[in-house]
Amino acid sequence: MRLLPLFLVAACRTVAPVPESPRADEPPVDATCLSRARDGMLLTSMPGNVGAFSLTRRNENTVTLHRVGRPMSSEEGSRLWSMLGETRALKSLSSGSSALYGTSKCPGIADASCLTFSVWLCQSSLNEIVEHLRLVTAEAGAPDGELFVTLTIHEATGPSCKDGPRCVPTPHYSVPDGRYRSTRGRTALEAWSGGSCRDDGDCEGGGNSCHAWYQRGGAELAILNQMSQPTFCGCIEHKCSWFTQDD
Repeated sequence: MRLLPLFLVAACRTVAPVPESPRADEPPVDATCLSRARDGMLLTSMPGNVGAFSLTRRNENTVTLHRVGRPMSSEEGSRLWSMLGETRALKSLSSGSSALYGTSKCPGIADASCLTFSVWLCQSSLNEIVEHLRLVTAEAGAPDGELFVTLTIHEATGPSCKDGPRCVPTPHYSVPDGRYRSTRGRTALEAWSGGSCRDDGDCEGGGNSCHAWYQRGGAELAILNQMSQPTFCGCIEHKCSWFTQDD
């Protein structure tokens, strides 16, 4: 499997709605895509066909794209994968694999024609992904080749907490017993923080990162960060951030 690049101010809790748009330091995202994902309708609103590909929903965050054609040879598949991994990478990709080199297979499909990707779809679009695959497959010498692509979409399930402003900030893993106090102020910690938010429900503290729900899925270094006091992930001035509280 080949992984591809991913990629102190006191403040009170922010719950006022803000536009569904990224901050200046974030990749551009499609507001309509995020809105559908937030409502759990991103996959259900997808068409049955995208260009020459038929689309099938597999589960709550995964779809498949299938273009009928002749099975690609191992040489063609290897050339295609080399291009996708080096000079012609998919936009908004977080990880990917080819059945030629990995364990993710496509039953009934030649390994050279079987690809698996995880993507941030709201930073791109199905049409853009399909057109990119069409062009790169042609450049690899297989314009008539069969292609079966499994797409896992990071934003598809929306925020983990569905209660919006009633959601409680997530404690940092190094201080799991920390008790959040809604009546106390917040002191933001800039490190390992980012993403736009409307309320605490938009922010997810997983691993070392406190990020917006639509940024989940990225890789991070295996570093142990030990906090010296209770630390939480929440929304401060429309930005997801780790924060501590006054004693």
